[in-house]
Amino acid sequence: MAATPRNREPWITAVPGLPPALTPPQLREQLRRRIYQAALWLGLFVLALLSVIEGTRTQATDAQSSVNALLMAVCLLALLWIRTNRPLQPIERTLYAANLVAIMVQFTLTRTGSAPDAALLIASTHLLLIANAIVGYLAFPIRAAAALSLGSYGAAVAICTWAVQTRPDTGLLLTATRLHVSVATLLLLVYALAWYRSSYLAISGQHELLTRQALTDPLTGLPNRHATYPAIEQLLAQAAGGQPGSVILLDVDHFKVVNDTHGHPTGDRVLISLADTLRAHVDATHTPGRWGGEEFIVVLPGLDVTQAVALAERLRRHLHTTPHPDVGTVTASFGVTTACPGDDLGRLTARADQALYQAKSAGRDRVEVHHPPEPVPPEHTLGAESPA
Repeated sequence: MAATPRNREPWITAVPGLPPALTPPQLREQLRRRIYQAALWLGLFVLALLSVIEGTRTQATDAQSSVNALLMAVCLLALLWIRTNRPLQPIERTLYAANLVAIMVQFTLTRTGSAPDAALLIASTHLLLIANAIVGYLAFPIRAAAALSLGSYGAAVAICTWAVQTRPDTGLLLTATRLHVSVATLLLLVYALAWYRSSYLAISGQHELLTRQALTDPLTGLPNRHATYPAIEQLLAQAAGGQPGSVILLDVDHFKVVNDTHGHPTGDRVLISLADTLRAHVDATHTPGRWGGEEFIVVLPGLDVTQAVALAERLRRHLHTTPHPDVGTVTASFGVTTACPGDDLGRLTARADQALYQAKSAGRDRVEVHHPPEPVPPEHTLGAESPA
């Protein structure tokens, strides 16, 4: 039975609305894509509204209209880029460059127009400067983004100061200076948050690596014994609710002979090949794992004992009829049992181990089943005779 692609890292949790097999870095990128799409649609709405307002004003400038058109074009390009699942970094850097051009042009435009219009343009451009710094910390490494943020802030302050000083209104210069100081404080806060994010991602990456190492068998890449415990506990919880669930315990036959005859590296390759066989034959909802040594386990929620035996028999036949390139025919013995209400991890795995022992005692290269004990019917005691 061919298997659907499965998530080989059972410790990765799913995020609602996103595919469950994504790794944490992939989840973060998908979330970024959603945030970008929402921000870009909002930006398009605002830019379209501004263009309508500018079109009704007699003092509207061609330069401002061109800036709005440039930003709208870049927003549309970014939306198309993101929806086609292309890498984010190129479009992030394009957005950063387009915003930077818009910032410098808009600060230059404060030389003309009425004082209220110039003050509003200065305030809105400072907000764009902050937003662009955030994009920079997403698009570039933190040191490069900090340098770009500082450089663009310095250039913006210089252009704005030059533009405002050419006007006779000294109050506008005071307003611009206050905004420069406020934005500098906010840019420092953005840098602090970006540094915290960078540090968190580094620590998170180390934690993910340590978790992967703690829960993955280093030789086969399967979940190790500790990683299969949660899958078994979930199976037992489902069995308590009346749902079927089984486990298969299998052991490579005469594995010591393989190691003694062909060497331990060849024995390792046999175990790796067996792990690949398990991955290829189990469903994505099932959990194959290395139980220890040459023993493997397959946790099968949703399968009753008949279905589990059929799967074990398919695995047994595949191993028997598919010679290993270094060793030849390698067989395995299989023990199968099914979960029942009231089971715990120890009782369930003990029954599977007993079935495996029976398979080995009966000649190996076979499947044996250990059924759970039949429930004992409750004893009915006779009540006292009723008085006549």
